[in-house]
Amino acid sequence: MGKQLVIAVLALLSAFAAGWRVNAWYSDSVELAITTAAHAAGESSRLAGEKVASESGRRLEEKLEALRDAQPTEIRTEILKPVFINECLSAEFVSMFNNAVDKAERALSGKPVNQMPGKTPAH
Repeated sequence: MGKQLVIAVLALLSAFAAGWRVNAWYSDSVELAITTAAHAAGESSRLAGEKVASESGRRLEEKLEALRDAQPTEIRTEILKPVFINECLSAEFVSMFNNAVDKAERALSGKPVNQMPGKTPAH
């Protein structure tokens, strides 16, 4: 009876140890799955952030280029080397300036030019 008791206790201890080991393996696999999912989510978030930043940078460059192109060279020339006459600014210069301002506002706001054919913009 003593020998059977020792065998039973050893069997119980080995079953307990095996269960403990299997539980450790299960915990490790769950932790690995969580870590893998976290890395995948972080990578997809990083890629999405890079895409948004690249799109934002491209849009900013387009707006800056549109602002640069909004002002005609005549306005730059007259501002850099003004022609002094009795009038401060000619009507043509004011019209060119107003058109350049309208183009700049459209470039910054992103609004397209929605004009009917034959219609002039109101100032």
